[in-house]
Amino acid sequence: MATTDTITAAGSAVRVAAKVLRDKARPGALSAKPGAVPPSAESITPDWLTAVLCHDVPGAEVVEVRVTGGDDGTSSRRRLSIVYNDAGVAAGLPETVFTKSTATFASRMLLGLTEIVEGETLFYTRARPGLRLRSPRAYYAGYDPMSYRSLVVLDDLSAMGWTFPDPMLNPVTRHDAEDMVRELATYHAAFWESPRLSADLGKLRGTYEWQDNLNRRVGFARRTRVGFRRAMDVLPPELRARGAEVFPGFMRSLELHRRGPRTLLHQDVHLGNWLRDADGGMGLYDWQCVAQGHWALDYSYALACGLAPADRRAWEEDLLKLYLEQLKASGVAEPPTFDEAWLAYRQQPLHGLVFGLFTLGGSRIEPELQPRDYTLFAIERIARFVADAGTLDAID
Repeated sequence: MATTDTITAAGSAVRVAAKVLRDKARPGALSAKPGAVPPSAESITPDWLTAVLCHDVPGAEVVEVRVTGGDDGTSSRRRLSIVYNDAGVAAGLPETVFTKSTATFASRMLLGLTEIVEGETLFYTRARPGLRLRSPRAYYAGYDPMSYRSLVVLDDLSAMGWTFPDPMLNPVTRHDAEDMVRELATYHAAFWESPRLSADLGKLRGTYEWQDNLNRRVGFARRTRVGFRRAMDVLPPELRARGAEVFPGFMRSLELHRRGPRTLLHQDVHLGNWLRDADGGMGLYDWQCVAQGHWALDYSYALACGLAPADRRAWEEDLLKLYLEQLKASGVAEPPTFDEAWLAYRQQPLHGLVFGLFTLGGSRIEPELQPRDYTLFAIERIARFVADAGTLDAID
């Protein structure tokens, strides 16, 4: 990390620590201020939630809100149960919602200092409303750049019969894989070379700039190298000897995004971020790493992590043809040719591999971003893809 970045991070840490302490001392104060972002789900008041949920229903009010479940990871996730007055009940307003917030110092430094949560807020307020996806919609998304407070209030999909399977217990069938490909094509096509990427979505960083910012802020490359050493037992032999090439190769693969085509990317499409709707259909959630760049980053990552290697090898050509067909059907006038797409598919799985290695490379005092057994499971699959595809040679 450069000296200027270190100084900036230190100053931000002091400022954020002070604001976190103040938020804890006055948990409901910010929720009473118009336009302020509440620091946590626990600080949300009935009046604040009335403004969010009842603005289109005359006379409706939230009279009680309670936290009824949740957990903590990179962000604090909570389920809220809501009681309305008669007007709210008659209107059928949601009785439960799901929230994500940067309630802790650690989450604000990881997600706020790196400006990740700003992108998530932009996605839910600007991009998500026009997309037909199996994915939650937001009633509210807010971000405060001074304190790194962020809060998203989402559909409680579990109340609608949707599930969030354990990725270790969620085998992906051929039908599921086709679902995944169609979902990817849907949002990629919606923003394919869109002028909005330079307009209302212009604050979404390109993938290289997004990653470069993360590298400087959190020591990403060093932690990836640690993760590579820890993952040796699950790496294919042909990759173990090329560890020094992985991170530089990853950054080189991101440079290829500048050649286009550009679209909106989820960037975190590992199997643990795929849900199932009430009919079992596959969809994405957790859009906190959203950026703009080359479609193949999402596509390669999703298939590399989501499919058993034998299934991937058997299905990958047909799935790529389906993806290209879906782009065309969704309005992309000139999708890539199959040969162009196949090369890009081979070139772009390093993002998924490096993110897995980064997750594995954390210190004992850092929060565990994913369960270790799942991280190793994902790394093993993606590393096998990298070896099968000859990725390190394909990006030269």
